[in-house]
Amino acid sequence: MKLRVFESFAGIGGGSFALKRISEKYSDFEYELVGYSEVDKFAIKIFNANHNKQDKIINYGDITSIDPNTLPDFDLFMGGFPCQPFSVAGLMQGVNDTRGRGTMLSHIVRILNVKKPKYILLENVKGFLSEKFKDTREALAEMLKEIGYSTFEDASFVCTLLNTKDYGIPQNRERVWIFASLEKLPNDFGLIPYPTIASGKVCNFLDPVETIDESNFLSVEQVNKLKERLGISSFKVTEPLCLDVYNKKIKTDGTCPTLTDPSHCNIRVLECRRGEEEVRKLTISEQFRLMGFRDGEVDFANLSYSQLGKRMGNGWDVNVVTLILENIFKQLNIVK
Repeated sequence: MKLRVFESFAGIGGGSFALKRISEKYSDFEYELVGYSEVDKFAIKIFNANHNKQDKIINYGDITSIDPNTLPDFDLFMGGFPCQPFSVAGLMQGVNDTRGRGTMLSHIVRILNVKKPKYILLENVKGFLSEKFKDTREALAEMLKEIGYSTFEDASFVCTLLNTKDYGIPQNRERVWIFASLEKLPNDFGLIPYPTIASGKVCNFLDPVETIDESNFLSVEQVNKLKERLGISSFKVTEPLCLDVYNKKIKTDGTCPTLTDPSHCNIRVLECRRGEEEVRKLTISEQFRLMGFRDGEVDFANLSYSQLGKRMGNGWDVNVVTLILENIFKQLNIVK
């Protein structure tokens, strides 16, 4: 059976990258991306360069304007609905978000009610599990149950909180994953991929320092001002480490803070070069590695540093979503 997939809030297509990896690993697995939904012009450019080179897959655009009856049939609906209403950085306004992003769940449900795909995979930030949004979660559960999603006897969906650093990539990125099925799941079904995988250190994910453009490095004056702001005279690093400028913390455990949109990304790399302490921005290749991508896996579509960084920071850790989908497919006998 060929799994038909619709990717909403697609970004650069993190879910599609995961499905491609799984199809390369399992000869018995086939999928077809029948459509996607995205409004960001730069994300669309990357998506098409990687998943829609022949321009045959329709982008249905703004999910709030989609007529579900115009969509093709699909078996799996997946997407990371806007996280800002549920994040600390986005002031945790939830459904009261002033830009309307908190109502996107209702548009997802509107589509599911008409199309009724067998499976749903959604993603959001850790804040979605907070007590503040209990009513939102309960409302989602009730709406899914009314449509027919009865994953377990007492629940219409299963969800879990996973951290990127537990699955091979040294980035502290906690995300909530939600899965639902029209068919009852096995009693021993689990969403969490086991076993966890040691992540190593961020220094193993960095470019050779001699290959990095000088424009990535802060000036001596900027470094001194940063030290003054942090109240230190030396970073005292013996290996490259990440600095969380916002929280004024050096990640001595060798991990990287959560990667975000560059406009409010406060991550810097600390390292000693030519006998001097230096501070720099992460390169694009480093950012993508820390989001689980392999070198050469992504066509960057000739976009700029800031354009690529924003779409990457708002995307999925492709390593984690691959492990989640593979784990789900094994339990449902979609792959063997």
